Amino acid sequence: MKEETGLAGKVRFSAGWKILFSAGDISISVPLAILMFFQLFFMTDIAGLRPDYAAWAVMIGRLWDAVNDPWFGILSDRIKSRWGRRRTIMLFGAVPIGVGFALMWQVPPFDPLGLAAYYTLTFIIFNTAFTFIRIGYYAMVPELTSDYDERISINGYLMAYSISGSLGAIILITLLRGFFPDPVQLFMIIGISLGLLVILPPLLVFFLTKGKLSETTASDLSMAESIRATLSNKPFWRLIGLYTMSWTTVSVIAAALVYFANYYLRVPDQANYFVLAAQGSALLFVPLWVWASKKLDKSRAFIIGSLSWLVILLSISSLGSHQVGLAYLLAALSGAGIACAYVLPWSMIPDVVEFDQLRTGERREGSYYAFASFFQKMAAGIAIWAMGQALAFANYITPSAADPLPLQPVEAVQAIRIFMGPVPAVLLIVAVLFAWRYPLTREKHQLICDELAGGRVEE
Repeated sequence: MKEETGLAGKVRFSAGWKILFSAGDISISVPLAILMFFQLFFMTDIAGLRPDYAAWAVMIGRLWDAVNDPWFGILSDRIKSRWGRRRTIMLFGAVPIGVGFALMWQVPPFDPLGLAAYYTLTFIIFNTAFTFIRIGYYAMVPELTSDYDERISINGYLMAYSISGSLGAIILITLLRGFFPDPVQLFMIIGISLGLLVILPPLLVFFLTKGKLSETTASDLSMAESIRATLSNKPFWRLIGLYTMSWTTVSVIAAALVYFANYYLRVPDQANYFVLAAQGSALLFVPLWVWASKKLDKSRAFIIGSLSWLVILLSISSLGSHQVGLAYLLAALSGAGIACAYVLPWSMIPDVVEFDQLRTGERREGSYYAFASFFQKMAAGIAIWAMGQALAFANYITPSAADPLPLQPVEAVQAIRIFMGPVPAVLLIVAVLFAWRYPLTREKHQLICDELAGGRVEE
């Protein structure tokens, strides 16, 4: 038996405080949105890389990003500082994440291999800082409160900011396009301006959380022990399955959407508007999933959201090329699924942390958020790599100054449609199967918290 005093109490926060704290998500959501929607497209259609070269740049960067997640997460659990484990990360990670992001959107005068190497390296630099900030920030949530519904509420605010940040980034690109018609210059300005923006929220979170986090001591587990304890947690594996598959779905459709608008619907000037329709709708659906997860278990709400999203994505991929109006309607309806993927899986990680604490007597939020991020990034990286390879195999034509919107081969257009519907549908079916077997209901989580609060923590 081991007594642990690090369980956060059933603390509740004011709406104003949650609004300010959740603003920290801007440093995560804004870069993530630009990467999901434009990274592959930027490298192929603006920097002029072949799709397979661009795919390898994304894949190698994501592999490093995935590998560093567990290491950084375990490291964050072991930080000993007068500012606390998570607040230290916010303080020292703010500037590197902004600088790294700005570097990714430049087009230096290199040959194709040099460009591929440049984007790989800058992606690695950015991802190193991004990983630290993301893990440190999200790992604060279990340390703020153990209340089941308050965690859902905080995650609802976080994901509202996440979607709003994505929405704002797309709106900014749409507005700046009128002032900077040269796409190279446009993305250079976007990289610098948003790089400066994302420096500020971590500093705000650093000041807001002073004295708010539970007094949890640094983990004494070794690196190997921490990895073994994390990966032996059976509920965590169920959660990883549903989280990884749902977020890989988001990544795939985000990457495919611009290509779908450009080369299937043939409305390149409207590509950003489809993104806005989906993300704007997702923001409106966030309260629905917060409400649903309070009425049902989180896993049941996730199953409902995923199955309805699956139907909508298959409908989008089966659209006729002339059905632009219906495409907008379906994009808006898909916002419900996007909101489900944003809100529910991430709000389930704190419950798994308490389950682990009951087994080990240690609180290791950083490890769990890091491994969740690791598997999600690995899966998304493989999916985007597969998409790039599929486009290259289908003889995708890279745009040029003479032909900025080439007529793509039928095979390339078909590959784009497959990644808009059938591929995400398969991913969501797998996610639902994992959610169906997720064991931590509201009642089971309450029993865990009651045991921890009573000091009856089993080794």
